[in-house]
Amino acid sequence: MRKLVFAFLMLSFVAGASFAAYPERNINGYIMWGAGGALDNVSRAITPMAQEHLGKAIILQNRPGATGAVATNFVANQPADGYTLLYGAENPNLYKVTGISQIDYDDFEPVFLIMANVGVVIVAKDSPYKSYKELIEAAKSGKNITMGSTGPGGLPYVATTMIEKIHDVSFNKIQFDGEGPCITALLGGHIDAVPVGLLAAANFIHSGSVRGLAMISSDRVPNIETVPAATEIYEDYEPYLPWGAFFGVFVKKGTPEEAIGILRDAFQKAYFDPRFDEFAEKMGGIKLGLTGEEAKKYIKQNQSVSAWLLYDAGGAKYSPAEFGIKRPEEN
Repeated sequence: MRKLVFAFLMLSFVAGASFAAYPERNINGYIMWGAGGALDNVSRAITPMAQEHLGKAIILQNRPGATGAVATNFVANQPADGYTLLYGAENPNLYKVTGISQIDYDDFEPVFLIMANVGVVIVAKDSPYKSYKELIEAAKSGKNITMGSTGPGGLPYVATTMIEKIHDVSFNKIQFDGEGPCITALLGGHIDAVPVGLLAAANFIHSGSVRGLAMISSDRVPNIETVPAATEIYEDYEPYLPWGAFFGVFVKKGTPEEAIGILRDAFQKAYFDPRFDEFAEKMGGIKLGLTGEEAKKYIKQNQSVSAWLLYDAGGAKYSPAEFGIKRPEEN
């Protein structure tokens, strides 16, 4: 009996000593969207800085497809050992209601939520709408306002649905293949307005090519303080916020807490690195820096808003209630 106890203790000691060395080898990181996009740029900016504190490389690979589900499902099927990271955005929050996948962030632990990409409603520089209130009042009066959009689930689509629901208005939505084409159409005078992610619009706002009417946010954004927050104009946005795109690093649920802690510490140090501050300022993104329960709460709020707006607009196959997702006003 003593020999068995001794052997068990020795195995526990060896296993503990082995894991204490984490990471013992390089780590694989899978980016759910393609090269050159916002998630890719953020991931490749912060990762080299995190590596400096890990002592091992994080080998990044783009694995796009199925609105991010290809990478999400792949990582979910790898061992929960801390050696496979998912670099993800908000898209998995809609997988269940759209029928894309049954795997979403409920199957992962957030290591670190890095940045948010808030929505901003923009018009052309020569637009007759000088303020957000003027745009909304025109829509309320029944004027035919063309609003750029994307397919269901895209930020412009969900944001437009939010605006229509809050103000009980309807826009003539013109669908494009992404935020870039939406902005091109706006600059060409083909649409009246469009809500897009700030990362896509910041340079155009700074250059004066477009006018920002409102941030879909509770606060003004640093370096673009001339654009008011939507809540400054209409308090009705408050229950839906915070909302927008976000970018973070995740591991499969069941990953040892020691590994998560080491990864979190490395990304947190990278997050506060002056080089990353400079990158974030140049990009126009909002730094989040959320971990643990705060990160989970942020993700659930985003899911609640997006899933119910999409469902109410007829863009979801299943009711969020089937998956225990509460309406924003119930949270």
